[in-house]
Order: sequence, then structure tokens, then C-alpha cells
Amino acid sequence: MSIYELCIDLGSNYTTIYKKNTGIVLREPTLALIQTSGKVSKVSKIGLEAERMIGKTADGEVLVHSVVEGVIKNLDITQKIITYFLNKVARYKMIKPAIKVIVCLPVGLSENEYEDYKKVFYSIGFAKIDFVYNCVSCSLVDTPYFSFNKACMLVDIGAGKTEIASVVNGKILDACSINVGGNLIDSSIVDYLQKTKGYNISLSTAQKLKKEIGSLYETDTSSMEVFVQDASLNTQGSMVITAKEIMKPIYENYFKIVQAIQVFFNECSSETAQDIKNEGIILYGGASQITGLEKFFKKILNMSVFVLDNPELCGVLGAEKLFSNYNLLQKIVEEN
Repeated sequence: MSIYELCIDLGSNYTTIYKKNTGIVLREPTLALIQTSGKVSKVSKIGLEAERMIGKTADGEVLVHSVVEGVIKNLDITQKIITYFLNKVARYKMIKPAIKVIVCLPVGLSENEYEDYKKVFYSIGFAKIDFVYNCVSCSLVDTPYFSFNKACMLVDIGAGKTEIASVVNGKILDACSINVGGNLIDSSIVDYLQKTKGYNISLSTAQKLKKEIGSLYETDTSSMEVFVQDASLNTQGSMVITAKEIMKPIYENYFKIVQAIQVFFNECSSETAQDIKNEGIILYGGASQITGLEKFFKKILNMSVFVLDNPELCGVLGAEKLFSNYNLLQKIVEEN
């Protein structure tokens, strides 16, 4: 019988699956298209296929994000999404393979929210399941920023929220989260352009603006041409948007994150705070890639700030050490 060892990061926007000895085997939107006819609803498209339907749904169709701000909002749809993804990465003809899985969890889950993760993953029928917090898995990534016996601060600026944790040798000392992330920044850009320019743009367009020209540098001269609806003229067409025109909503949201980091740091023990001051703050997550973020945080916090390589994938990339070290995996599960 084939045995698959996988690590799954079930994110608000994307689900990422890492396979032992192979690497990333899937990264698709945690998204489903639901078709409703009368009283009957069914999942018709999932992942990339569902994403292609954004802005193109017909009557009786709705796109559903089943995970919001790290919380599973619909257990049945989430189970269908994960099962669909598994069938893409663990194909078989005759005998169903045994699958051992490490699930990356966000910090700050309530007891009921944690139970929902267990319900979904146990319902699928894995051979073995271990739940590991994303920040702990990330702290195992090979990088010069982590030192043995030294506490580090990890900040995951994801799509749905930002998670802040102090970790030492795979053990969480403290953690918190705030509901500020990439999705809120996208919404803020939409609202700001509508208010200041009278432009109506989609969330996907706002996301493109953020990724392509979003910046925390006041002198950034980047620009991008996008399709907008001008509410004042009731026309639609292409318009050039500059980095400066969308800086305010971007700045305001990242300032909320840096304030949360400062509060978290001030509440750490003196020993932990000293380690963090010496080692610096480690950033990862999709929304950590905005231009100028390291310098912006460093200036306000007055300490070293680093963005990890492959910031969107760090949680699952750290699982490699857990696949090959069962004792370390059990230690982490028991201590957290």
C-alpha cells in the first residue's frame, strides 16, 4: 500500500499541501462555487476552477470562502474542498493510499473553532493526524534568523488575520491574533478609491494593485493601469492608479499591525523581550511582501525586522523536519 505524508495549511485564501521528499504539490484557493436549484445546493467547482468564476457567477451560483480569518465557517464545504485537493495529489487506481497528515493551525482559535478543525480532518479518514501551530512549523525552517534556546517573535501577516507569537525551541510562549490581513487591506483600497476618486473597482483588482504597486515608501512612483467604473460619470474604462494614491489605506492597516506587535512585545517577560530585541522580528505570510515593510516596521519598533524567503509557504516548508523526526513532532504536539 502506498503511504503519503503530507502537511496541509488550510488558509483563508489558499490551501497549500506539502509532500514529504517532494515539496509543494498543491496551492489553490480555499474556494468553492455553490449551485442552488430550488432547495438543492451542490458544490460544482473548487479551487482554481472556482476562482475563474469570480465576477462571472450566474443566478443561483455563489462563491464561498469556507475559511474566514482562520476559522472554518462551513464544515461540509471545507471537507469537500480538502477531499478534492487530496484526490489531486494522492491519485490511485485500485487501492486507496494511507495518508498521514500534519495540519497547520492558526493561533487564537477558541475551543469550538479548534474542534471544528478536528471534525473536518477526522471525517476524511486519514491514517494519522497531527495538529501543529503554523508559527511553530515556521520556526523550524532553515534560516539564520532562528537560534537554539533563544526566543523569537514570529508575525504571520496572512490573508484573513495577523498572528503574533513568541516561540522558543518549538514551544509557544505566548500568542495572539488581530483581524487585520491582506483581505482587509484589499477592501480598504476599494473603499478609499471609491471615496477619494469615485472609482469602483473589484476586490481582485484591489489585490492586484496591492501586489504590483502597493508600497510603504512615500516617494514610490510606481503606477498601474486597471479597469474601473467611474461612478460620477457612469462610465467604465482603463485608468492609471499610482502607488501614492493607494498608500493611505495600506499604511493605516500596517500601522495597526505594528501597534499590535509593540503591545505584544511590551507584555513579554524581560528575558523573552531581550532575546527578541537581540534576534529581531521575523515576518512571513502573503501580506508580508508589501514594498518597504521591513524598513517601516524597523523604524517604528527600533529593532531588526526580517521577511523570510517564500513567506507564503513557510508553515508547510517547516514540516520537513517533523516528517523525519517523530520525537520532535510528538514533543511539539505535547508542549503546545
